[in-house]
Amino acid sequence: MARSRRAAEPEIPRRDWWVAALAAIGVLVAGYLAVNKWSGGTALLCTAGSGCDIVQASRYAVVLGLPTAAWGAGLYAAVGALALLGLPPRRWLAAFLLAVAGTSFSLYLTYLSIFAVGATCAYCLASAGIALGLFGLLLLRRPPATGRRSPVRATRVVALGSATALVTVILGAAVFATLEPKEAATYQEALARHLKASGAVMYGAYW
Repeated sequence: MARSRRAAEPEIPRRDWWVAALAAIGVLVAGYLAVNKWSGGTALLCTAGSGCDIVQASRYAVVLGLPTAAWGAGLYAAVGALALLGLPPRRWLAAFLLAVAGTSFSLYLTYLSIFAVGATCAYCLASAGIALGLFGLLLLRRPPATGRRSPVRATRVVALGSATALVTVILGAAVFATLEPKEAATYQEALARHLKASGAVMYGAYW
C-alpha cells in the first residue's frame, strides 16, 4: 500500500540552477543599463560619443515609456523565477517561449543598432548573448515528451517558438514605427554622434 501510494505521488520538479544563474546574470546586465538610462548616467567604460552612448541615446532605447533594458531585465527575472520553481513540461515551455521572445527581440535590436543607428553597445551585445545562451540551454534541457499531447513534443515546440519569434519582431517593429521619437532623445542621439565624430571624450564622476 505504501509503495503504491509513493508511486502515485507526482515527482517534484528540481530547480534548474544553471538556467537560474544565467538568467540572474541577464538581470544584472539589463538592470544596470536600465538604471543608467533612468538616471541619465553613463555606463562603465562607455565614454561620451561611444557606440554604447549613441545606442542608449537613440529612440530604440525606450519602449512604451520604459527603458528597453528594463523589459529585458523583467524577462530574465521571469525565466529565473520559473527555473527556481522547477521546469516540468508546461513550465519549461513558458520559460522557453520567454527565451525565444528575448532572443528574437535582442537580435532585432542588434540589427537596428547596426543598420539604423550605426553603432553597437557592448552591454547590449552581452545581453543578446545571454538571451541566446538561455535559448540554447533551455532547448538542451527540454523534458522528454510523453505522448502525442505532450506540451513539449518537437512539432509543438517548433511551431510555438517560430510564432513567438515572429510576433515579437512584428510587435517591436510596429511599436517603433508608430511612436514618434521624442525631441530630447533625438537631441541626445545627435549630440552623441557629434561627440563621436569630433573625437571628444568626457570625464566625470557620478554619485
